[in-house]
Amino acid sequence: MFSLPAAPLRVVSIPFAAQCGEIEQNVARVVALIERAAQERIGLAVFPEACLTGGIEGWPMRRAQMKALATSVDGGPVQAVADAVERTGVAAGVGLIERAHNGELYSSYVVCLPDGQRHVHRKLQADGQPHIASGDGFTVFDLPGGWRIAVLVGGDNYLVENARMAALLGAGLLVSAHARADVAGDADETSAWLRRTLPARALDNGLFVVYSDQRHGAIVDPCGHVVAQRAAGEQMIPAELDPALIGTSPAHRWLATRRPELYARLAHEARPGSPSFEPRNASARGAVAVSFAVVRRGR
Repeated sequence: MFSLPAAPLRVVSIPFAAQCGEIEQNVARVVALIERAAQERIGLAVFPEACLTGGIEGWPMRRAQMKALATSVDGGPVQAVADAVERTGVAAGVGLIERAHNGELYSSYVVCLPDGQRHVHRKLQADGQPHIASGDGFTVFDLPGGWRIAVLVGGDNYLVENARMAALLGAGLLVSAHARADVAGDADETSAWLRRTLPARALDNGLFVVYSDQRHGAIVDPCGHVVAQRAAGEQMIPAELDPALIGTSPAHRWLATRRPELYARLAHEARPGSPSFEPRNASARGAVAVSFAVVRRGR
């Protein structure tokens, strides 16, 4: 199901409050933080959902307003991040409202690697965001050194099935990016709920989790222990991930005893009146399409 990475990985969660529509300012701050991460020998920096554009949460927006914020994953803001990644050697995950070629809008997350590759994840669970389309595949890829990474964005993190799929696809590290509103209330409760449940996701699936939203961040090991966190403030939250902990997590013993033939109802039934997340023709073995985009920068 998985192979252990060859070496430890230094990661950092960076809580980041994006200014809605102030894309140049947001990008400049992200680039500065990547450069600072390089000074601390960080290998992967994790920023929140929509950190480049803002606009995912906070107040209702019309489609025209959201479209005005949107940018391509090949556009200038992402390119500026990719340049900083190549210059510093620090891989970085950043979020944005993506304007796709077909005109759809997505809450997307781009992980830029120092070799010029970009892995793009489109949020799967866009419920409650009427102008945002839902992605249709999981995003799992490899970093140098054997670290296999999965990405979940926003509401993707609420469903236990999504973290389980990350583990079944071989991930040893889950990037959990989220946005939150600038007002108290439901957004605060959601962030608190995620900080409580992510240790369970890590323990159940035997993987590291790096969580980042606009105010909070946490890093959890595969045994469910929170190894680094900060309750508030736009500061770096670093940790060194020991790959040996993946192998010692009790989750892998239980994952090996799964009986997928018993779980067909997970794929074929939903609550009355709600759409099924998995396609109706999913097999009882739990097979699922895996997709991600890789864009190599032209030289």
